[in-house]
Amino acid sequence: MMRAWRTTVVVVPFLVPFLVTVLAATSGCSLVGQPDVAAWDQEARQAVTDATSEVATARLAVETAHEERTWSSYTVVLVADAEKAMGTVQDDASRLQVPAGRDQDAEDLEALLDEAATAVQDARQHAVDGRYDDRAVLDALDRAADRLERAESRW
Repeated sequence: MMRAWRTTVVVVPFLVPFLVTVLAATSGCSLVGQPDVAAWDQEARQAVTDATSEVATARLAVETAHEERTWSSYTVVLVADAEKAMGTVQDDASRLQVPAGRDQDAEDLEALLDEAATAVQDARQHAVDGRYDDRAVLDALDRAADRLERAESRW
């Protein structure tokens, strides 16, 4: 009489998570390559668009407060939120891996975002102080907005 072999598979509790981790790590490594120029351009455009929006928000908030059409505390909140969002835009842009040959574009983008962030930060500082009539702040926001709008078609 012949006995049938019975196969029992024993899965050690730590084996499944280990295998999943190994598979994820090895498959992820095969996807790393050269940065995609089109993807970088899209992200740069998005950063410029987002920065343009934050500069416009700060500009409108300061101008509206100067014309006494809004509360001072509301203006401070708006401009502070714009400043925080500008920081996020800068952080996101700084994490982009720059494609080969695009170093100057990356430096230009960084300088553009720095200028916009500085203008928004100055607007926030003036708003906190309750100073809405400083023409230099509005001019800096206008310059940053103009440069950002021109750069939107660059990438």
